[in-house]
Amino acid sequence: MTRKAAAAEATRERLLNATLSLVAEKGFEATSVGAIEQHAGLAPRSGALYQYFEGKDQALRAAIERELAVMDELGSVIEMLPLGDLHAELTLMARWNLASLERRSQLATLLRREAGRLPSDLLDEIYVRIVERPYEQIVHWLAERFRASGKPAPDLYALALVLTEAMSSYRFMRQTFGRVPDGIDDERLITAWVDTALAVAARHGLDATA
Repeated sequence: MTRKAAAAEATRERLLNATLSLVAEKGFEATSVGAIEQHAGLAPRSGALYQYFEGKDQALRAAIERELAVMDELGSVIEMLPLGDLHAELTLMARWNLASLERRSQLATLLRREAGRLPSDLLDEIYVRIVERPYEQIVHWLAERFRASGKPAPDLYALALVLTEAMSSYRFMRQTFGRVPDGIDDERLITAWVDTALAVAARHGLDATA
């Protein structure tokens, strides 16, 4: 990549960061193109954004697409499994999910604020990428574990929802209030999360080392 191309890519990234940050903070309607340019360290109303995007709508879509790409990495994580040790597998999944939630914190804030005002096609795409597809991948992985053990599986979608949303709630509390009960940190949460998942697995006859 040439120096000029690298500089252009860096500017585009700054515009994406600025768009996501401002829309999450102020809302789409209250965020002007000039504000995005200024937040990105460029001269406001200079037309810099239009060198990369048709307008702030396209910039927002591009910013959201970049965030969604993080969720697409889940398939690669699952491909690393099985490790032959359910405890290790669950720990890997927990660490990845917490890191992903942290990475997507601005997108989560934006969705809580703007979901009702996003175009329906974009909202549907977001749902597929951060909810439907990841849950299908996780449930398929769990189902394979139970199938290999010959044990009947519990309601895996409901189980995945309970476990996954517990992490989302933890991240939300940290981001919103800056604190959680008893100062629980990531390591304590991961330990409790894995222990809970293993307890459910044992209740349904799944051997953690199978």
